[in-house]
Amino acid sequence: MSGRLLKEKVKNLQLQKGSKHQFIRDLIIKGFFDSPKTTQALITEIRGTFGRKLKPNEVQTYMKKFMAEGVIHAIRPKGYQGNFWVLTSMTKEEALRFVTKTKKILKVEEELFSDRLLKKLKKDFEIELKDLRYNFGESGTCSAFLFRKILEKLIYLVFAKQSIVTKIEDKTKAGGLIGLEDMINKASSEKIHGIHILTPKTAKEIKGIKFLGDAAAHNPLINVDMKTIIPQMPYIITAIEELSKNL
Repeated sequence: MSGRLLKEKVKNLQLQKGSKHQFIRDLIIKGFFDSPKTTQALITEIRGTFGRKLKPNEVQTYMKKFMAEGVIHAIRPKGYQGNFWVLTSMTKEEALRFVTKTKKILKVEEELFSDRLLKKLKKDFEIELKDLRYNFGESGTCSAFLFRKILEKLIYLVFAKQSIVTKIEDKTKAGGLIGLEDMINKASSEKIHGIHILTPKTAKEIKGIKFLGDAAAHNPLINVDMKTIIPQMPYIITAIEELSKNL
């Protein structure tokens, strides 16, 4: 059955009002399961879209309804502990090939949108994270731009909270800020309680995503490939963690 027909079928399912089944149904209709999604990705999406929590051990329970209806099936590729969930319009063989092809992206995505990191960013980055969740793995150009924006905003918020925002102001422009590279350098030279806001090593490594973000934002002839972003991710995540400690 095609994805369109499966979604029509789901629309007509009788579900208990207020049940968490409704969240999964809405995501099916939205197209979330058009490609394989991990349990963690589902939990993150429900939290971000509906503001509700779903425990990993609950996912299997609520998925049974849609599996019994032949709408969703589970796959478990070699090397993974948990399931991937996808519409039955994609065969298990197709789903396995998809996961193998995007293995690195999916692993990074789980770490990027982990409960640990999301908790640190809280409400200050609600829109950016929603946009990033939508684009990550799909558009390198959009992802690079968003990472650049998140880093710049994080540094600004940290300096503002510590009442040292004047150190990143551009004295030649009223209300302006220095460039991101200079902001990164400032963050690596400033200390709070004797600890660098951004360690010099991390500051050096994240200039790669700054370069990609600049290309995405300012070069109309360049499109950034996700393959160039993935190697930068350990440094980006480390930088976000270091900076967010001071929020």
